[in-house]
Amino acid sequence: MGRRINPIGLLALVGLGIAGCGAAPGSGATAPTASLLPRASPTATLAPPTAEPTVAATIEVGPSPTPFKHIVRPNETILQIALLYGVTEEALRAVNPELGSGSLLSIGQELRIPDPEGNPIGSLIPSPTPIPLAIQPPVCYSRPTAGVWCLAAVRNASDQVLENLVVEIRLADGRGEAVQAVDVDAPLNFLPPGRPMPLAVSFADGPESGWTPSARVRSAIPANELDARYREPLLTTSTDVRQAGGLSWLVGGTLTVPEDAPAINRTLLLAAALDSADRIVGYAVWEPESEIFPGETVPFEVRVFSLGPPIARVELLAETYALARPRE
Repeated sequence: MGRRINPIGLLALVGLGIAGCGAAPGSGATAPTASLLPRASPTATLAPPTAEPTVAATIEVGPSPTPFKHIVRPNETILQIALLYGVTEEALRAVNPELGSGSLLSIGQELRIPDPEGNPIGSLIPSPTPIPLAIQPPVCYSRPTAGVWCLAAVRNASDQVLENLVVEIRLADGRGEAVQAVDVDAPLNFLPPGRPMPLAVSFADGPESGWTPSARVRSAIPANELDARYREPLLTTSTDVRQAGGLSWLVGGTLTVPEDAPAINRTLLLAAALDSADRIVGYAVWEPESEIFPGETVPFEVRVFSLGPPIARVELLAETYALARPRE
């Protein structure tokens, strides 16, 4: 079976792919959801990380309006997608302003889904209630051409499964004022207790010096209706090889989607590279090119690269989630 891999680490950005990690208007920043190629960077870390406290995320009360995203499939139209989720085409366009008034969609494009009344996603989240989330402050590295890559991570220190993690990564000047900032969606929707989630962003025109990177959680929602919407695939590892002195790592094996997984689903596998201090230094996301059916087993192979220190180990996290909520 074919596969698509999005590695982060020792990279040169070659194009933009899956949506969902948008840049702030006028920020000159893009989140790394494209297919990327490994390339050695001769430049070390540009700035040391700034310590961040445990942060407050948000708790949602009542039934979840998820799924928040729809992955565009071949021959789908905006109207068909709106009808699938029981919303109007106007409401769907309102929470996806990048659609404009056009009708063109790209296969693999991610669309945010409003609630049945057409409310934007932000209006569905109430006032923040603290959830313990530990931030690994961002560390930034020069890109081979211009700008910087910034890599951060969030560890779920709560006892509940979280979803829809959004983190703002920013560059601040000597006065502490933001020079550039972008909201970054997590590469997976599903964050189990105790597990880390890497996040990365590319600032194409990052300043040369005199700035400090920082990160803060914008949202994180306890996953509701978990049994109906998510399954964790079974992973069996047969290849686990440290390469290039720890600057890359190859991991492979098989992935089995549970028999009781949603029939219409999307499956993702995250390979997070950690150094000897348990800090994430790179990651890659593997996704099959075609849908994996419940009970099916497929092979996978992922190579992940480090943006900084040598890789000491690689953690795998996989999810299978419904593309449409079950209808009663």
